[in-house]
Amino acid sequence: MLRVDLKVAGGGQLRVQAAFELAAGQVLALHGPSGAGKTTLLRAVAGLLPADGEVELDGWDFRRLPVWRRPIGWVPQRQGLVPHWSPEQHLAAMGAQLAVGIEEALRRLDLLRLRARPVRELSFGERQRLALGRAIFAGRPLLLLDEPFSALDARARLEMGDLLREQLSTAGSMALLASHDLREVQRLGDRICLISSGQMLAEGPVETTLRQPPNLRSAELLGYRPLPGGLVVHPGQAVLRPGPGLVEVAGVVVRAVPQDFGWRLELRTRDGRPFSADLPAAPGLPAPGDELRVYFPDLRLGQSGDGV
Repeated sequence: MLRVDLKVAGGGQLRVQAAFELAAGQVLALHGPSGAGKTTLLRAVAGLLPADGEVELDGWDFRRLPVWRRPIGWVPQRQGLVPHWSPEQHLAAMGAQLAVGIEEALRRLDLLRLRARPVRELSFGERQRLALGRAIFAGRPLLLLDEPFSALDARARLEMGDLLREQLSTAGSMALLASHDLREVQRLGDRICLISSGQMLAEGPVETTLRQPPNLRSAELLGYRPLPGGLVVHPGQAVLRPGPGLVEVAGVVVRAVPQDFGWRLELRTRDGRPFSADLPAAPGLPAPGDELRVYFPDLRLGQSGDGV
């Protein structure tokens, strides 16, 4: 069990305050816009920034340990690799910490054919796979991952995400994953911590928090739009037929934007409030100027933007 309760006081850095718990084998996703404080929080947990509070791992406070002795695997955005070393040299330098053989690690990272090539000659995505693999295969109880999939293509993201979940389950490790990609959060996260301007707005199970954000600021961060009466609506929850627990919202179509899943319709209510609805591709798509009745879950939040 990981328990974090930290306050980073600033001093040239963004002020950040957050508290959460995480069980073995789980991923907690730190989600928020650029500059929200995700990296600052990871660096504070790693001991690279001074902070007040506690970081307990299975009941003991490892903040008393020097940084180089903390039981963490750390993947910063800059990757932390030695430019003139090859992937094989990076893995060999881990020694007994490497949870699998060097050959197997290179194969799982799709780096076998590049095993002897200096890191400076690898693509950014190849370097990213190596940096992430070193952390995953180190078998440390806690991984700190700062946007680790940002340089990977869609296939590599899926493969490395599966590898991360597999190794966490095998080793009983935990991971803090900083990400601004909600699809990534939904696929890999067990819990989510929403952060904005250094403040923790919400923390809880991923699906519950995304479906029912606890306050207005969290909802807006997740893409919800506020409508009259405290109602908030999310484009991905729109349907065209009424049903139990749904509320009708009428609007005029402003434009239709093509998406992978079909179309995102941008609409305005009669009083001028903007909202959106995601709909699959189908014949007879409403045109700009058409009035459309859309149905959303009846989710109503107060105007408070305070964190949990």
